[in-house]
Amino acid sequence: MEKRYSCSRLVSAGAVLAIWLPTFGMCDDYEVPAVLPASDTVLDLPLKTDTYEIHQDVPTDGFMAVFTITSPYGEFTASGPGMLASRLNEIKALAALDIMQEDDRFAEAAESTAKEAVSNLRQFIENPKETVQGVPDGVGRFFDRTGRTLKTGLQKIGDVREGRLPGVEENTAENLPGGTPAQNNPGVSLTESVARAGGDTAINILGFDKQRRRLAKELAVDPYSTNRILSEKLDEVTWAAFAGGLGVNVLTSLVPGGFVLSTSSRLSDWVWDTAPGDLRVEIENALLSMGVGQSETDQLLRHSFYTLSMQAALTASMQALDGVEGRADVIPLVLSVASEGQARFLVQTIDMLSIYHTEREPLSELQVQGTILGMSQAGQPVIAAPVDYLSWTPLLDRFASSFGDQSAVAPLVFVDGQLSKRARDELTELGWNIEERTPLASRAYPVQ
Repeated sequence: MEKRYSCSRLVSAGAVLAIWLPTFGMCDDYEVPAVLPASDTVLDLPLKTDTYEIHQDVPTDGFMAVFTITSPYGEFTASGPGMLASRLNEIKALAALDIMQEDDRFAEAAESTAKEAVSNLRQFIENPKETVQGVPDGVGRFFDRTGRTLKTGLQKIGDVREGRLPGVEENTAENLPGGTPAQNNPGVSLTESVARAGGDTAINILGFDKQRRRLAKELAVDPYSTNRILSEKLDEVTWAAFAGGLGVNVLTSLVPGGFVLSTSSRLSDWVWDTAPGDLRVEIENALLSMGVGQSETDQLLRHSFYTLSMQAALTASMQALDGVEGRADVIPLVLSVASEGQARFLVQTIDMLSIYHTEREPLSELQVQGTILGMSQAGQPVIAAPVDYLSWTPLLDRFASSFGDQSAVAPLVFVDGQLSKRARDELTELGWNIEERTPLASRAYPVQ
């Protein structure tokens, strides 16, 4: 019997090189992205505890699942591989920080210093140049390592103020999975965007940042998380403890053991243990050594959709792809993302490819075909899909069809989550090799 549902394959391969094209409705016999029950979707995590509850209905968009989490700290969403576990961990960290603040020793240390400390933090974010100029001469030696921040951040505030993504070609990555700026950055202020793109030079010099990163590490959370509630709470607790003379060891001793988590290999010690200024310099040097140009490196380091932890994860993965051709060629696509979700998608894609390269078989080349894919030594396309639930939609059909005449070897796709039966059947019929929920895929960074 002739298949009815592959109407988009009638389009020539030359017209379908873009991934995830927005063409819903062009064929009546595709899947509508599913709404999944959380009980069937969430693996190895309780749906309800004293600090959170995961909503039972989990909508998908053909690629990502969107989890909704209710907690005493508000309602959170999580979309993309690893993000649910990260958000739940952040909620647990918020509960731990609350316990710290309720202890008499913390209250005593914080009483006379917290307001002044928070005021100093705001003064830096709002008047960075004036604050840096007011730092005592005795700490001038630290400026050697923070020059990277001043160069790529504070001198480029105009990029953020005007809402521009530096050096980005219009529409290059707009069709990647991961949402839109409006979905990923609700209510982000100018000062927040500037701080994220430029870094906190004066705060790093004063030593506050080191203590904040140590506290984040004890709580196993990303110190550069875009979770505003967590970020503000980390600032508040660390400033009060820092100004009041309480160390991180004292802070964590105030919390029952079940609330303070052991550190996770999913977030590199490089992020927790390295000062932001030093980390930026190391990222810069690594990218330049891979053939990435100075201008593109500067653009990445001040990109508002890539947090410093995401930049570090991206760089570490690219380093692990040593010997693979085309590493520098993926940076234009990396720079063109239009949301944090798209940025996470590409960071996780490169991470998955680096794991394949180091643990499965060497890749010969990276290519950009809508997304970033690898080529094996035998010429097999290796497609990493850091998605939760892949449905058979026109978007996936067009992408799959674009490989019809390009490779003598059927592609391998490994998916962090799972495929619908229909998507699996369609790709299998095309001859694709499919791996779902493999250990290889599940290690992708859940960067925030």
